[in-house]
Amino acid sequence: MATNCLLRYNNFTPSTNNSLEATNRVIKDEHTFRERHPLSRFFIIANDIVHRWSKSRNQKQADPIIYSTEPTITLQEWTNAYHFAKSSKSALQISSKRKGFTDYYMPAGKAQNVTTNEIHIYKMKKWTSLDQFKDFQFSIWRVTLSDNATEWKSGLCNCPSFFKEYICKHIMGMAIRLKFCKPPPSAKDIPLGEKRNRGRPRKATKVLLIQ
Repeated sequence: MATNCLLRYNNFTPSTNNSLEATNRVIKDEHTFRERHPLSRFFIIANDIVHRWSKSRNQKQADPIIYSTEPTITLQEWTNAYHFAKSSKSALQISSKRKGFTDYYMPAGKAQNVTTNEIHIYKMKKWTSLDQFKDFQFSIWRVTLSDNATEWKSGLCNCPSFFKEYICKHIMGMAIRLKFCKPPPSAKDIPLGEKRNRGRPRKATKVLLIQ
């Protein structure tokens, strides 16, 4: 790693940039019109961008943009979570630093078990290179769930899916194991180990009746 390179990583915090990418398109199509501007002019444009962005989320507007207070869960995610909950992967339960929460450590990849020693090494965070950082961060998943079963959707995880979607199969799978929630019956249609086909599920066909 270069000596002048600074890496920052806020663990267990969603780091999606979907909103920023969407705004990037608006900047080009409605503000700068894909033209280069002097810095002084761009400051004026940037102020207008922020002003419009803020007003569009004002609840007093006729048609405001509503913030989501909890993640949207698809049928595919329910299926993945159900398969994870029924898998043989073990999870070690350890008291969380956060009052009223519990941490659950589980192995990533094809591994089925995780040891307390591996968790200790993971917590030490003694990496000295980006490669070591990747090896540590993608070897163990840590799920933090509230002890209040009704708040399982506010759980945290350090896997890439959580960073992007604010929810993942690990959070949902542990919630299923702990009986904090139940997957919909349609999530159990796919045999364990298989993946759901893309697209809308097929409609049930009529049964062949023979008289």
